[in-house]
Amino acid sequence: MKKIFALILCLSMMLGIASCAKKVEVPSKSDVKKAAKEEYDMDFKVDSEDISDDEKDAEWVLISKDGTLEVTVTWNAKKPEEFEFDDKELETTTTTTTEEPTTTESSEDPTTTTTADTSATDSTDTTGSNPNPNPNPSGAKYVNFDEMNFYINGTKFTLGKTTLQDMIDAGVPFKEGELEDAKNNLKSKYQSAPFKVDIGKGFSCFIYVFNDTDSGRPSNECYVNEVTYYGSYTKGETQNILTFDFPLNVTIDDLKANAGDPTEKPYHNEDDPKFIADYLEWTKQGKKYMNRNRYRFEFYNYELRNVSITYFP
Repeated sequence: MKKIFALILCLSMMLGIASCAKKVEVPSKSDVKKAAKEEYDMDFKVDSEDISDDEKDAEWVLISKDGTLEVTVTWNAKKPEEFEFDDKELETTTTTTTEEPTTTESSEDPTTTTTADTSATDSTDTTGSNPNPNPNPSGAKYVNFDEMNFYINGTKFTLGKTTLQDMIDAGVPFKEGELEDAKNNLKSKYQSAPFKVDIGKGFSCFIYVFNDTDSGRPSNECYVNEVTYYGSYTKGETQNILTFDFPLNVTIDDLKANAGDPTEKPYHNEDDPKFIADYLEWTKQGKKYMNRNRYRFEFYNYELRNVSITYFP
């Protein structure tokens, strides 16, 4: 009896070891989308997938199909049946209320379609030696509500002036499939869902357009009113496709020295000393709508990670 028990115990241990040694398969994209759908009760598309070489860790970035939510899903082989979710709302389909201008200052009509300024700036470096250059280093205003510029591959675009079609014509590298809805009708006084630009693995750039007319209009004919940038979480990684009138390695002190103190109360959180967060915002009330023009900078551990600039007339 003891011999039989010992044999059973030995077999059990061998089976246990074999079971532990069995490789855990990384979930498929469809599994991840299904889990996110159950968690948030909405449909998602996979924006990026990052699986470690040993296949013990994986991360997916999902975008809801209505463009309102970005969800980062992480998985670890130690708990193969579990997912961790980290979500961030995206500003989309925002209805605005008209408001009479409070001043009599004349301003350029932002509904006028203008072509992108394709003049190359001398300081734009596409060689990689300076991956995040400031295209206008001489006296440039980092926060400039008179001309809210951004640059893709050295081509200048301006919120409130550049249309989505201007960007398409300029050869901006939109992500595959992103322009399928470019000619769809956008409601009056509505902001579009995001159009993603491919600026490199680990980085994200979203372009939004706004219909400032009194009737529906194709999205590609509407002007760009917001660009949002999410930097990589991998230390040392850089990209040189998207730039602004400020360097993407700007410090908090340099930003304040150039732009002055933020107009909104800064957010600072250092509850976790390994992950210190600082959010700085400069805003200016629009003349036509209740919405505000905005420059938003998000720093993590004192390094600039995310940027968003938004324009409403």
